[in-house]
Amino acid sequence: MRRFFVPALVMALAGCTTVSEVSPAGNGTYTVGTRHVGGVDSWQEIKASSLRRADAYCHGQGKEMEQIDMQTHGARGWTPLESELKFKCVAAQKS
Repeated sequence: MRRFFVPALVMALAGCTTVSEVSPAGNGTYTVGTRHVGGVDSWQEIKASSLRRADAYCHGQGKEMEQIDMQTHGARGWTPLESELKFKCVAAQKS
């Protein structure tokens, strides 16, 4: 019995995080979302996942990501934690 309990406990604490693909939202803006079910990730980690995906998307175009809005939903332990980032890609500023 113990042999099955420990792996189940580890999986429950690990949770599952899914980051969506970047989607056009019109007027040069995009959205990306992160959904986390279970585990003990913090809101900062959930938001950071969306920000990293958006940043990588803009860098792939040779641009920088500019955050427009970030919405969060959910209650830890009760419902999935979700973040939705709205952003745009802007020309990289020269240093």
